[in-house]
Amino acid sequence: MIRMMLLILLVLCLTTPVISKPLTTYISEAQDAAAAGKLEQAVEIMKTALSEYPDSATAYAYMGLYKGMQAGEATSFLEAGVLTSESFGFLDKAVELDARNLRARYCRGLVGVKVPEFLGRLDQAIADLEFVTKAYETSPNEDKQALAIQAYALLAEGYGKQGKTERAAEALRKHDELAPETQLSEQEQAGKAAGEPQEVEVEQLSIQDLEERLAVDPRNVGLMTALGKAYSDAGKFQAAEEVLRKAIAIDSTYAPAYKQLGAAMAVSMRGQIYDERIHEDTSWAADRAFEIMKVLDRAVELAPDDLEARFLRGVMGINLPFFVGKLEQGIADLEAVFNGDSPPELKAQAGYYLGMGYQRKGMTYWRKVLSDYGDLPIARMVLEGMQPPVEKPDLSDYSRPLVAIDFIIAFQDELPPQVAVWVETETGDYVRTIYVSGFSGHAKEVQPVLPVWARTSDFVDADAVTAASIDLGEHTYVWDLTDLEGKIVATGNYVIKVEATFWPSNKYQLVAAPIKIGSSEDRVVIREGDFVPYLEVSYLP
Repeated sequence: MIRMMLLILLVLCLTTPVISKPLTTYISEAQDAAAAGKLEQAVEIMKTALSEYPDSATAYAYMGLYKGMQAGEATSFLEAGVLTSESFGFLDKAVELDARNLRARYCRGLVGVKVPEFLGRLDQAIADLEFVTKAYETSPNEDKQALAIQAYALLAEGYGKQGKTERAAEALRKHDELAPETQLSEQEQAGKAAGEPQEVEVEQLSIQDLEERLAVDPRNVGLMTALGKAYSDAGKFQAAEEVLRKAIAIDSTYAPAYKQLGAAMAVSMRGQIYDERIHEDTSWAADRAFEIMKVLDRAVELAPDDLEARFLRGVMGINLPFFVGKLEQGIADLEAVFNGDSPPELKAQAGYYLGMGYQRKGMTYWRKVLSDYGDLPIARMVLEGMQPPVEKPDLSDYSRPLVAIDFIIAFQDELPPQVAVWVETETGDYVRTIYVSGFSGHAKEVQPVLPVWARTSDFVDADAVTAASIDLGEHTYVWDLTDLEGKIVATGNYVIKVEATFWPSNKYQLVAAPIKIGSSEDRVVIREGDFVPYLEVSYLP
């Protein structure tokens, strides 16, 4: 009998897992590591914790949180995507194990609010955070309050992304009530109770004056709006957005703040539709465009008789990409300004942009003819109508020796085309790129839309030659006969190539012209295709 009991004890010792330390200890160690910026170490700690506590929703929640934090610090778009997917795998498992676990719901809500909206996690994140705040409101205690304070702040951010400004303001108000360090001082409360926000003429006050006044009266949305406009006028667009968003969070019905925010966002986006951010997130410009229109829609909704707000929304409606779907609204806004009781300067500007809007609207019919009836004779008339006259540019201002590259883009799509101009040897070896459009040059391998240039150049000099996109018309570029290293190339035969991709029609053309570099002039003209129908390459010794 004694031997049997000893055997049972031995079996139990061998089969029962030995837990080295409590889960709370692992979590504390991981938190310390994360606070010190050692996210990889935090992940390893929680990996060990999960091996010992495989059924713990809290352990999965913290693992998902730290994976999400790693995704936020990733330098590669692909790496960030993998880490984000892993993060939600752990967070979803945490909620699956215990749907009432507040830490699990909070962590999934936090990561869901912070990741880009196109991942489709925002609605779920808001539901998770609302679960946390409701749990506190139903049965308040100190532990729940700590999570609720953070959840309210995240809800304000999430509601803001959804365009639910009133809910965002309410969440921010509840956050301020719960968080002692953010509660209003008596002076602030007195200022808030004084009545409607004071409108300030920005021309009368400098940025420093506005900042000083706002320090005394920090919840005055009139001052915030004036400061936001001053920042924007000074080119400090990020600062402008921050102060204007704060104003809207405090008073979601203050139309001037929305108008100034929309203006600041629009001006900051000008000329930056495609920049280095495209490489990390190819949808950021589209998301930004939709957000601008949400802000301006709210400005007009709150103040429909404000012709400046209508003008701003009209200009953006006809200038933003077609997929935003605001062309008709933009034209209507500009007509209201042009036909309304507007100052002469505003009326003149509305007329100019109104002409642009109708021009864009008219072009949509031609593009539809090409898309739906491309085989009919009328399609040829459309192409001829789009094609500008070919004129030889004046090259007298260029220093020799050189190669002049002159070509025509003869088709206009909803968006400017992506174009690359580069040089190869006659045997196909890459020499250098002369020009590449903004999206292609910055997106690089993430989303190559100029396949031949991408494969040939391998993007080795894209950063140096990327420039604003060109559109319908004649374009001249000059090659100074240098290669990637800045050395003059040897005499011999070379090939100039021009590649163009149009979107959303997906029209495409690649055209090439051989040129001989030597002691005498050489000139080649290529006339082929409909989209880049003319390419002239001249060597001038």
